[in-house]
Amino acid sequence: MLGSALTALWLELSASAITYSASVRVDSRVRSNEDPAQDAPSIAGDTDFTPILGLERTQGNTTLELNYAPRISLREVTAEPRTEVQHVGRFAARWRPERGLSFRLSEELVLGSVNLLTMDSLPVLQPDPDDPDGPLRPPPGGGPLQPLPEGDTVYFLSSATSLTGETSRLGRRWQLSGTAGFSVSGGLDGPAREAVPMQYGPRMDVSLSHALSELSALTTSASTTHARFSTGARNTVVTLTESWTGRMSRRTSLEAGAGASIVHSIEATGGVAPDPEPGTPAGTPRTELLPNLTLAVGHRIPSRTADFDGRLGLRVSPFTDRLTARVYPRADVTATGTWVLSPRVRMSATAGTAFAVGGATGDRLVSGGLTASWILNSWMSVDADTRGTWSRSPELPAARFQWAAALGLSLRQTGIL
Repeated sequence: MLGSALTALWLELSASAITYSASVRVDSRVRSNEDPAQDAPSIAGDTDFTPILGLERTQGNTTLELNYAPRISLREVTAEPRTEVQHVGRFAARWRPERGLSFRLSEELVLGSVNLLTMDSLPVLQPDPDDPDGPLRPPPGGGPLQPLPEGDTVYFLSSATSLTGETSRLGRRWQLSGTAGFSVSGGLDGPAREAVPMQYGPRMDVSLSHALSELSALTTSASTTHARFSTGARNTVVTLTESWTGRMSRRTSLEAGAGASIVHSIEATGGVAPDPEPGTPAGTPRTELLPNLTLAVGHRIPSRTADFDGRLGLRVSPFTDRLTARVYPRADVTATGTWVLSPRVRMSATAGTAFAVGGATGDRLVSGGLTASWILNSWMSVDADTRGTWSRSPELPAARFQWAAALGLSLRQTGIL
């Protein structure tokens, strides 16, 4: 009996392809120091050690992925060294029962010490196309998530679970997709929750896309999110948008979208969040209709020596301040550019700004950065990164400017088990 079971298990594993990827990354960084102590130096140095292990198993129409990336950080090595540990894990399962129909289940978990004031990014295992923001990451291109009034490091938990289904069985030019998910994020202990309140809630979205031609498509999307905060605040956002994407030429693409969001929110009663309007008592439900606009243009300049791909985008949408739980309309203007100087050398630049619109009050951010990557061979690469962020918060007496420069070395190995 036992021999038969072991034989069946061996045949099952032999029939599937299991690949692995193992890598390690070491980063050395100098940055502006956000330590509130009076005798703290203005410049701090950090060293990060991040091993990443990934497994992927494919059998028939099913694929399973598992990634784990603990990050061990030695912070302020030149002043008062301290060690911070952060665990990042991700699981994903894809299933294609038949042609034109697919399902995807994913879970991403972050647990440990998270520094929200520096320009550190969480280890990116693989971007999730269904949840590009992940559980909690700084804005694209770097910058603080939001300025914090006190300590820069909190003991943090974040979990994001999502199930996505896609089908093209409605017609040759039609694509229907839907996602349901649940997320939890915030500080785990008392001091951490004072800095970053715990929030949790479900989200759902569905979109129907119709290809008008080989170069353009029209998409109708509807989504809803609900979030509850440990401060007692909560909000619900329902959004309906219509967007168009098209290629104006072989080198230029355009994206435009318009819609509206209905926001129902209740402020915290503990005085954590300021009143959105003078005379409005905390804890009073508010219902608003906010705009949702998107405009972006992309352009590519092909070249053998410096192939360029750039994008300029403008987005106006409801933004949830995770520190105060307020929801207000915010404009995000971003510009990105990537130069492929050779098959082994690549450079990219990012710049952006975000600010409240429509008379609302909120944080203002201006950030920019430059990244260069050099692939030495199939298993080694070197990366350099520099970026800075200026931020202004109505809850803080003065603006902040933060900067960081890092040099990293990555070693990787892939194979079949």
